[in-house]
Amino acid sequence: MTEHPFVESQNSLDQPEVLRRRLEKDGYLFFRKLLEPAPLLNVRRQILEICQKHGWLLNGGDIMEGRGRADAYSGYFEFTPVYAEIQLLEDFHALPHHPKIVNALAAVLGGTILPHPRNISRITLPGSLKMTTPPHQDYVFIQGTRRVYTVWFPLSDCPRPLGGLGIATGSHRLGVLPTKNAEGTGGLCTDVDETKLEWHTGDFHLGDAIMFNALTVHKAYPNTTKDSLRLSCDFRYQLANEPLVWDTIRPHMQLHSWETIYANWKADTYKYYWHNHALQVVPGVHPAQVPPDAR
Repeated sequence: MTEHPFVESQNSLDQPEVLRRRLEKDGYLFFRKLLEPAPLLNVRRQILEICQKHGWLLNGGDIMEGRGRADAYSGYFEFTPVYAEIQLLEDFHALPHHPKIVNALAAVLGGTILPHPRNISRITLPGSLKMTTPPHQDYVFIQGTRRVYTVWFPLSDCPRPLGGLGIATGSHRLGVLPTKNAEGTGGLCTDVDETKLEWHTGDFHLGDAIMFNALTVHKAYPNTTKDSLRLSCDFRYQLANEPLVWDTIRPHMQLHSWETIYANWKADTYKYYWHNHALQVVPGVHPAQVPPDAR
């Protein structure tokens, strides 16, 4: 298995044709310092305050260090109360609308961008090797158009030991791959020999972001630190005039209704914003039932 550093694209933000060709070739775009630190740190603090409330953090020290217990959760029942509170955070749901993300995708894709409202926050515990996300394609979980793009970024500096991402460059050109059951987030992985793929990876700094196609095979690296939580965000985007499935516009994990999520928000800016588009909703299937492309 070969690994190479991410190809950096921040110097081409004003050259959409360059970015478009790179995205078509590699299946991803990696940007250093795309996002300002302040809103990311604000959301990080709010999430860590929730973690502290539920006893996930170690005693002592600055809360922003994110020093957490390796045994904070072992499954759905311990995780759900924390995640349910995170899903109420107005500032968290504002992050995917960041103009630098939306404008970059609009320039590359050439149209009006719809950020999916099914926003995902990740909290990876120290030493959580068993629950590390295996190689997979997001498309089987998202469906709709194949031109869906994930934007991933950490809410702190994220060196490799904290558990960043690896991208199998060019793997989007393989089409929809077969899946098999797996441990880790999602419960499915691509049924492919990852040692035969060329992986791009590297350290992330606060404000760095990576965008990749829903067919691009990617994986998480384990959090091998002693006591640091890895906090990150997964947001999805597509052209507003392309098809999507109903689950795309439902809250992630459906722990609340939108009415409950919005109940204490201070502004209306991002409430039901998808109603401003003539959405083309199509049927979806269970991720394990998405048929692979013939090879």
